[in-house]
Amino acid sequence: MNIPTNRRILLIDDMPSIHDDFRKILASPEPAPDELDEDEAALFGSTALPAPHTFELDSAFQGREGAARVEAALQEGRPYAMAFVDMRMPPGWDGVETIEQLWRIDPRLQVVICTAYADHPWEEVLARLDVRDRLLVVKKPFDMVEVSQLARTLTAKWDLARQAESHVDGLEQAVAALRQSNEELEVFAHSLSHDLRSPLGIMSSFSGLLERELEAQASEKVRHYLARIRASAAFGEQLVEGLLVLDRVSRVELCIEEVDLSGLALRLLNEFAAADPQRQGSIAVQEGILARCDRRLAQVAMKELLDNAWKFTVCSAQARIEVCSQAGEDGEPVYVVRDNGCGFDMSYADKLFRPFQRLHTLQEFPGTGVGLLTVRRIIDRHGGRVWADARPGEGAAFHFTLPSAPPQLLPHRKPVDAQEKGTRT
Repeated sequence: MNIPTNRRILLIDDMPSIHDDFRKILASPEPAPDELDEDEAALFGSTALPAPHTFELDSAFQGREGAARVEAALQEGRPYAMAFVDMRMPPGWDGVETIEQLWRIDPRLQVVICTAYADHPWEEVLARLDVRDRLLVVKKPFDMVEVSQLARTLTAKWDLARQAESHVDGLEQAVAALRQSNEELEVFAHSLSHDLRSPLGIMSSFSGLLERELEAQASEKVRHYLARIRASAAFGEQLVEGLLVLDRVSRVELCIEEVDLSGLALRLLNEFAAADPQRQGSIAVQEGILARCDRRLAQVAMKELLDNAWKFTVCSAQARIEVCSQAGEDGEPVYVVRDNGCGFDMSYADKLFRPFQRLHTLQEFPGTGVGLLTVRRIIDRHGGRVWADARPGEGAAFHFTLPSAPPQLLPHRKPVDAQEKGTRT
C-alpha cells in the first residue's frame, strides 16, 4: 500500500510571536537545488541536494483548541503527524494535560514539548504520560536548525510507522487467508479419507469372495493377483487411517495435564509384546517420567515412536528398546526412545518427518510414511522439537521436547528392565 507523506504539523502555544517564528522556520518554502547543483552532482558523482521539505503548519493558542483541531483532522482523514506543545499556557490546560488529551484522541501523534521551564518535575511529567517513543523536549529559545530537523525527523518517523502498520496488516491478511486455505485443505483431506475407505473395503471384500468362488479352479498366478489386490487394499486402508489420525491430532483442542510417560510406554510395549510373543529382546523404561502435555496426543506420539522402534529391531538378534529422559543443553528435559535396530544413514534424516517419506521399501519394512509426520505435528502443537540420530546397523534414537509446561521427574529409581526371551515387562 502506497501511503502519502504527511507533513502536517500543529503548533499549540499561547504566544502569537512563537507562531510567527515557527511559520518562518517551517512554512517558508526552502530553496530548491538549482541546475548548477544538479550539474555538479552529475559531473563529480556527488550526492544531489534533497528535494525541499514543505510543511503544512496549523496554529492553536490553547490546549482545548489544539485537541479540537486534532480531532477534526482525524475525522477528515488528514491527521497531524506531529505537534509542538508549549508547557505553560494559562489560563487553560498546561502542556502535560494537553498532551494527555491529544494522545487520547490520536495515539500516533508525535509530540515535542516546548518549554523554558516547567511547573512539574520531569519525573512527574514522564510518569503521567504514556510516553513510549513519541515524545521529545526542546528548550526555549529555539534553534532554527533544531526545530527544522525535529520536524523532518518526526514527520518521516510518522510515515515509516504507517508504512510498517500497512505491511503488518498485509501480513495478517495473508496469514488469515493461508489459515483459511489450510483449514479448507484439512476438511477436504478429512472428507476424501472417509470417502476412500468404502472402495478400499469393497476391493478387499470382493477379492476374497472371488478367491473363494474360484476355489481350486484358480491358478497360482490368479491367487497371487488376488493376494496383491488384498494387500494393496489393506495398505490403502492403513494409509487412510493414518491420514485420519493426522487430521485428528491437528484439530483436537489441547488439554494439558500431568502425564506419566513411563507408564504409558510400558503399557504400549506390553501390547506389542502380546501381539508378537515370539520376539526376543528386552526393554528398559526409566520410571517416573512425568510431563505436562495432552494425554491423548502423547499416547499417539509415543505409540508411533515405539511402533517404529519395535518394527526396526526385528532385524536384531537381541532387540533392545529404551525409553528415558535426560537434560538438554539448556536444561530442558529431552525424552528419548532408543533402539538397537537397523538404524539409517543420517544424510537421509531430513526426510523422516516429511509426508509419505520412507527410507525402506514396503517389502523390507511395512509402513505408510505418516507415523513420524504425526509425531512431529503433535510435538509442534506443544511448542516442542523432535529430531533423530542413528547409525546404519547400530540403531536409532528419537528425541523430543514438550515445553508447553515444565515437565517433572519423580525421584530416580532403577529402570524396569526385562531380558527374558519372548517376554516383555
